[in-house]
Amino acid sequence: MGKSIAKAAVVIMVINLVGKLLGFVRETVIAKQFGATSLTDAYLVAYTLPYFLQAVLGMALVTSIVPVVTKYLVQGKDREAWRISSITLNWTVLFMIVFTVIGAAGARGLVYLTAPGFDQATGDLATLLTVIMFPSVIFMGAGMLVTGILNAYKSFAMAAFAPGFSSLIIILSVIFLGKYGIHYLAWGTLFSMTGAMLIQLPVLRRVGFRYTWDWNLKHPEVRELFTNLLPIFLGTAVNQLYLAINRIFASGLAEGSISALNYAGKLMNLPMGIFVLAVSSAIFPALAERSVKGDRCALGQTLIRGLKIVLLVTLPAAAGLMALKTPIVKLLFERGAFTAAATAMTAEALFFFSLGMFAMAANMVITRAYYALRDVRTPLYLGAASILVDIIASMLLVKVMGHNGLALANTIASVFNAAAMFVCLRQHLPELFVKELFSSVGKSLSASLLTAYTAALSYRFLMGSGLCAAGGKGLFLGVTVGIIAGIIVYAAAILLLREKEVILLWKKLNRG
Repeated sequence: MGKSIAKAAVVIMVINLVGKLLGFVRETVIAKQFGATSLTDAYLVAYTLPYFLQAVLGMALVTSIVPVVTKYLVQGKDREAWRISSITLNWTVLFMIVFTVIGAAGARGLVYLTAPGFDQATGDLATLLTVIMFPSVIFMGAGMLVTGILNAYKSFAMAAFAPGFSSLIIILSVIFLGKYGIHYLAWGTLFSMTGAMLIQLPVLRRVGFRYTWDWNLKHPEVRELFTNLLPIFLGTAVNQLYLAINRIFASGLAEGSISALNYAGKLMNLPMGIFVLAVSSAIFPALAERSVKGDRCALGQTLIRGLKIVLLVTLPAAAGLMALKTPIVKLLFERGAFTAAATAMTAEALFFFSLGMFAMAANMVITRAYYALRDVRTPLYLGAASILVDIIASMLLVKVMGHNGLALANTIASVFNAAAMFVCLRQHLPELFVKELFSSVGKSLSASLLTAYTAALSYRFLMGSGLCAAGGKGLFLGVTVGIIAGIIVYAAAILLLREKEVILLWKKLNRG
């Protein structure tokens, strides 16, 4: 990656780290207050559609707007970029208002479609929470469009912090109002989306953007943007559809199965949200710029370097999570209403989710290349095929593995999707530097196995030798030492294996 991309990735990564820490504080306070019970099952199902739209439609909006705005910025046509962005923003907000009215009116049907196994009381609660939270999609849509515009201007900091600010609002709502009922968590979720949008507006003004009251849908770029939005939406919906499928199957399993899958998924997504999102966000404008200029060789090289970097992080992260799955879950969540049984359920699901972390990370980068090239169809078709794989695998595995089978089904589908996406990318980029990528992955995989072994061995030695006292402080020390030991061994192994991408990245960061 170039120096500017590397620095942008580091800035986003640091801010994402803060945001993810706030996100885990959010999950911790929710787990402490409400546990893994029918209350949290109802909340999570009610939040399924708003969160789905945030993660998928929001990402589709960002993905759609960045190449368009980048094209006009490269050409020096800033006013046209503002106009297109304003038209898109106006229609998006109007659509979200209409969608909110329809969604709130059909809340009961949505709940029973998402979780058909709920009993009457849990279903009624989930319906009420859905009605409360549904207007959040209005602010989500506007906020994610603003994020895309800021990214096109290569202004990443506040856009990256917005999710963390959202988590902070939810944390405060649980701490101060959670004791009065889970309804206040729903209201906090609604206000959190509003805050995530509002906090970005001053920065939008600062980069020079000027809003116009323009509704012209006949603009060719606007028409193409909205035409491409549906396939991009469906193409980026894959991971969220996996989660929705999980909840459909898990709603008929033991109480807390949905919550266990949710908490395990949050843990698995921690390195993805901190690092992979940073890299993919930072390289997307660069990929779009290289596509506009027609430099396919540079585009392919940027893509491969992005993939190498994210896999150098996600492979050892997955190995570490699998090695320390139970102590990590216990440390983060086991308190209050979150019992040892909930810890066991969550840790088991975490293991099977983590097996597919590398594939999910690769998909986040590869899809950016397709969208930079204005190919919105291939990710859609391959994503649909992977969803079919997930459904079939879920039907087969849930019978013998319970909620763990659903996590494993997600992994199988993700690996299929990543492999197919990479192979089909050759139609656009014949030279993909495959040998260089596989060499880097082989080194990282070898070092990751050492990481897992070192982390598990360090933890067991400390906890078994009596060096760590019983209780929370001892558990924290054991997990921390295990993680640090694993990181040290991984870094040493990567350097001994002479992984040049790490050395090049370090040099580029130090030159600036």
